[in-house]
Amino acid sequence: MMMRQFQLGIVTQMSLPAKIATIAFGLVLLLPIFALLIIAGIVSAFVFGILLLVGVVRTKVQSLFNKGNRPSSGPSASGRKNVRVKRD
Repeated sequence: MMMRQFQLGIVTQMSLPAKIATIAFGLVLLLPIFALLIIAGIVSAFVFGILLLVGVVRTKVQSLFNKGNRPSSGPSASGRKNVRVKRD
């Protein structure tokens, strides 16, 4: 009994120059896209690292200068943020 195969397109034999041209065209088309993706990933990781470092340094500097001198926008003594105490 012969097996039936499902094929989406007509299978044709390609000559060697046609195969080489197809591979070269694919490389010319895909390599710049992959290179741009790699460069974008490196740049985004670098920017993320710089922003993370700036945020950590900023919070450390604020915690050094806001030890007890003045009230900050952080949590109050009871742990709640931006709560006004009503005094009689």
